[in-house]
Amino acid sequence: MAERNNQVFVDSNYFIALFNKDDGLAEKVDSLNVRLDASPHTLVISNLVFLEIVTVTSMRAGRQIARDSGTSLLARPDVRLVHIDESLHNETWEIFQQTDQKNISFVDCSIIATMKAEGISKLLTFDKKYFKYLQKSYRFSFYE
Repeated sequence: MAERNNQVFVDSNYFIALFNKDDGLAEKVDSLNVRLDASPHTLVISNLVFLEIVTVTSMRAGRQIARDSGTSLLARPDVRLVHIDESLHNETWEIFQQTDQKNISFVDCSIIATMKAEGISKLLTFDKKYFKYLQKSYRFSFYE
């Protein structure tokens, strides 16, 4: 699939901090939002990232905030949801098996598989320390 320059894959930690103002990363999100608003992007997440967002938000901020967060994400025109199908699941499993780093989760590997399949080369995450290992093999840059 051709490169989609205006698309950024977004890790769950960005949206968790966006929806939970008590999150330690909320200030970083506010700063990033200024840049995102100045140059509109399509924010891409997968159904697995959506699952992480609503689950962690529920655990940290409460069920109602998690429901509101999920509803907001599904309604936002600047957010595109990609479903992990069998093919992407298998690609994710391959990446996971090739990764020796203990702090790289299956969902993290699914992010790489989805970016690869969708031609997305930018990743917005606060877990750069862990994704740097994957960056060497899968050639993507961080949205900063």
